[in-house]
Amino acid sequence: MNTNNICTISFDIEGTLVTPSFSQRVWHEAIPNLFASTRGISLDAAKKYVFEAYDQIGDHNPKWYDITYWFQRFSLNDHNDLLISCKQDIQCYPEVERVLLSLSKKYDLIAISNSTREFLNLFIEYIGYNFKETFSTLSEFGGLKTANRYRQICQHMHISPQSLLHVGDSRQFDYDEPMHAGIKAYYLDRQGQQSCPGTITDLDQLCNILL
Repeated sequence: MNTNNICTISFDIEGTLVTPSFSQRVWHEAIPNLFASTRGISLDAAKKYVFEAYDQIGDHNPKWYDITYWFQRFSLNDHNDLLISCKQDIQCYPEVERVLLSLSKKYDLIAISNSTREFLNLFIEYIGYNFKETFSTLSEFGGLKTANRYRQICQHMHISPQSLLHVGDSRQFDYDEPMHAGIKAYYLDRQGQQSCPGTITDLDQLCNILL
């Protein structure tokens, strides 16, 4: 892949820079616990109800990512306290700090995420890196990452799609969609299960390619 004209690198956040531990805690533990205590039912019954509701929506529907929607659907109180209570579960992958530092010496770095702004702000605060821009496609553009939304972000940044490189852990949202927009992309497969072109297994590999 020719990267000579790249000036900006965009990163997905969850599964790319931060581990899924925070979201696992929020969606699979904290929300069912709150639902159980609010409804006066067992945790097992609450998990069954909540998880079935998640499955009904599915992760290709923007509502799946929207904690405000779920709190309204489950008739729960404001979600901010719950998110703050789970902050200690946010963790970065071990290579993230050195990779961001190394790449920032040559490229502008931005973040593009399907996470809502509430989640994204907590992630960015924990990462502790001052990205040039951060985008929640759900909060700022009303939907998930698509080729058109990548183009909108390029327009906002006043850069061409050909000068942007994106990396993330979703084959659809972080590889196929940016590629359809004319953006170079790498699919981050930390489990090493894919061997197709454009696949890397950690972010150190990205540095080896670009620097």
